[in-house]
This record gives sequence, C-alpha cells and structure tokens, in this order.
Amino acid sequence: MKNTGIVSAGAAAVLGAVLLAAVPFAAPAQAQDTSKDIKIVMASAVDVVEPCHMNSTGYIGLVLKENVVETLLKLDPKTSKPLPNLATEWTQVDPRTWRIKLREGVKFHDGTPFDADAVVTALNRQFVPELACRDMIRSFGSVRIQPKAVDKYTVDIVTTEPMPLMPLTLAQTGMTAPSTSMKEASRAPVGTGPYVFTSWDPAQSLVLTRFDGYWGDKPQVRKATYVWRSEPALRASMVQVGEADIGLQIAPQDAVNPETDIGYLNADTSRVRFFMDKPPLNDVRVRKAMNLAVDRSAFIGTIVSPLSVPASQFMLPSVNGYDPTLKPWPYDPAKAKALIAEAKAAGVPVNKEIVLYGSEFMQANLSEMLETLVQNWQEIGLNVKIQMVDKIQHSAIRRKPYPTDRGPTMVHELHDNVAGDAFYTMIVYYTSNGGLTNIYDPALDKLLQQASVSTGEERTKLFQQANRQIQQDIVPDVMLFHMVSYIRVGKRVSYTPDFTTQGKLELSAITFK
Repeated sequence: MKNTGIVSAGAAAVLGAVLLAAVPFAAPAQAQDTSKDIKIVMASAVDVVEPCHMNSTGYIGLVLKENVVETLLKLDPKTSKPLPNLATEWTQVDPRTWRIKLREGVKFHDGTPFDADAVVTALNRQFVPELACRDMIRSFGSVRIQPKAVDKYTVDIVTTEPMPLMPLTLAQTGMTAPSTSMKEASRAPVGTGPYVFTSWDPAQSLVLTRFDGYWGDKPQVRKATYVWRSEPALRASMVQVGEADIGLQIAPQDAVNPETDIGYLNADTSRVRFFMDKPPLNDVRVRKAMNLAVDRSAFIGTIVSPLSVPASQFMLPSVNGYDPTLKPWPYDPAKAKALIAEAKAAGVPVNKEIVLYGSEFMQANLSEMLETLVQNWQEIGLNVKIQMVDKIQHSAIRRKPYPTDRGPTMVHELHDNVAGDAFYTMIVYYTSNGGLTNIYDPALDKLLQQASVSTGEERTKLFQQANRQIQQDIVPDVMLFHMVSYIRVGKRVSYTPDFTTQGKLELSAITFK
C-alpha cells in the first residue's frame, strides 16, 4: 500500500522552504528535542518484517537486525572479523561440525530464556519450506544443517558438507524466540535485542521501544519511530526542519550541508542483470556490446556520487574472492556497434524491444540513471524500454520463480556483501539453483561448489577464477558502480554510518548531543 503523503521533488523543495521558515514556531519539533525519542525517515516502506529475510532485504535488516533480532556473532565493520554476540565461543570440531558456546543470562522479549533449545529452534526455522527464507538461501546455499543441544548453553551444528565460513554465516542468521511461528511469516518479531517491536502500520510507520531487560549496555534512544517517504528531497527536508532526526538515502545533489550530510562507501554494488533466455539477450555479443556502450565516467558526480567507483564484479574489493585483475568495461561505442551489426547479420533480432525494470526504492536518482543507460543503448541500435515498478513487483520480477509471460528482460538491482566472502554473492546470483540467477552452467556450478568448501589461498583463487569466467565469458550483467550513500543526521543526535548501514542501523550507536 502506497503512502499517500509522498510528493514530488519540486514540491518537496517548496515544502522544505515553507517548513524551514516556520521552524521557530514548530512545537512538535521543539518538544522532540527534549526527549530520548527519535524519528528515522526511510526511502522504502517496511511492508515485511520477517526476520529470516533481514539480510537479503535491506530495509528489513535496517530496522530489525541487532535492534530487535540479534545474531550469534557480529562482524567487525572494519575487518569483517567475527566477534562474540549471543555466542561467546565457536570451535570447528571436525570438517562438518561446529560447536557454539552461548551467552548465559539472556532472555527473549517475551521472557523465554535464550538457551541451546531456543537456538536449535531458530536455526531449524530458517529451513522451513513454507517460510522460503531468503537468508537461508543466501547464507547456506545447498548446505543443510542438523543443530543439536549438547547442554543448556552449548550447540553443535552438523552440516551436510564442510562449511568453513560458519562463523560468518552465524553473523547473518537471526535468533528468533521459540514462540515464533514455524509456518507463517512473522508480523511481530520477538528477539533478544535492545529494542522491542512495538507497533507496525505497513502504510505509515513502525515503532521500536527500548527493552529494559536487555542483557547488554543500555542504549540512549528510548523509542524509535520509522516513517517512509520516496522523495530524497523530502527526506532531507524533514531532518532539516527537525521533523526527523535521521534521513536515509539522501540524493547526492541534496547532500549540501557538511555539518549534517555524510557520504560513505556502502556495501552495495549496482548492476543491470540480463535474463539470458530470450533473444536478443541470449547472444553474448549483444551483452558485451551493452557493456561497451556505457560511459560510466559520465555518471560520476552527476547521477551518482563523485565518490562512487565503477565496478568490475558484484562485490567490493575487500571481499575474499574479488579479482583485482578484472577491470570495468571500457567505453567503446564503435566496438559495441560492430558487435550489434555482427549479431544482426547472424540473424539475432537486435531490434526487438527489451524491457528494463527498475524501482525507485533501490537508490536515489535511479530514473535518471536508467534513462542515460537506455540512451547509450539506443545509440548502438538497440530498442530498450524502461518500466518502473513498485517494490513488490520488483521483487517478483527479480526472484525465482520468474514470470513466464514476458519478453526480453533486464532488471536493475543492488547487492551488498558485508560478510566479506564471495560465497555470499556467488551462490545466490551465479549458481544454477540460486534464487536470483539467470545462469545455468554446470561447469560453473562445479567450480563454485569446489570454492565453497575450500579454505585459504585455494578458496580465494577458485572464486577469482569464477569471477573471471562470469564477467569475461558469460557476461550476465552490466556492472555499474560500487555505491556511495548519503545520510542526513539532525543536530540533536550523533551517528556515524559505515558500509553496513544500508542493511543495518543499530539504534544503540545513536547518541544525543
């Protein structure tokens, strides 16, 4: 359900000017200044709150992760090294068994003790078919687990095949209360975090309230109200006038105040994915031409931040398995036109209409980005049409099972890999069984499976080999940018974003000035 309070960018600017002029008389904003309650304005409505989607769907994780639902381990945002959280120790007993020691004295929000039985239930819930947990697919791939309680505060996790990255996976897997339904998606998540899920109106807002029985340090924020507005200028204006304390995904052109606006390289990489089953996109010459036709430098500092970095693969350079020998596609429209002419001469219907799907919630200035891409592709003789859709439609288009009643299709999407290993990208996006793949290549599947169970230098080399094969031979996408986001932080609070902020905003990190 759409929020009827959304306005255009132009209207937002006018509204901002009016509100700014009126701010000395704005009683609600002044009253808020004396409280420990905050308001956060997001780009996208929170229409789902199921915790087993919180890593693969950023806006869910942004609200829930480590606020309501905690993980057994946490990742250091600077090094991606696993750190204690709900678990205090973890040991690999043998190639297929991990032993986890749990923190004692922790309770769920409903009063249930956090213990080994609760962890077994939470882990098993990830694999319930009716829930179709996106995080399970992303974190475990084809591996299946058998968690067993050894004693009240010890759990063994036995896997069907070696899983050397179990600690990183446990930093992505939320621990929900045993009372959570095993058959239906949760609409009121219960966890162990510092905040209780208090209220939720999918059309308007979501509220979290501080949990007085929390096992860790008491955060300063008492209550957080999340609202959503699609226009970046309106989000910025709400913080400017004191109507909100933090505005997320501010557009680069609106980030003009160095005292409140912070730019940061996030974990997202932007791309356009090809559905390679229908002509002309089933021809690799066309896919290569579409990469060569894009002048990525023209986007930087105009449509995307001047700090954005052209991407050569679907992960950051800090991720294990990133191949530094791969470079972004050069801008070569002459070669692109030659490839299209060659494909046309071979009978490929290059004039057939291709639909490019996008959704504004993905990133600021997306319409402008897609319009520029389409112009680049029209100049080499292709017929591409943009179709902007809402968040629910976008998710249905890009996830299996794919719609069958479609022609040649492309979809814009973002992906973040905060865990620091290529496994969390490759399994979902590039294996035949991945939930977000358009590749069906048994040889690549075998290579990625071998990489997934390897360790050390061998693991890195195999994932790098897979990256080269994907980007140079298969060419399943137009890789665009490692993205920079902007956040506006109001004058009464302090918060420093990092590369995980797109999918997790810990309220405990917010302090008052």
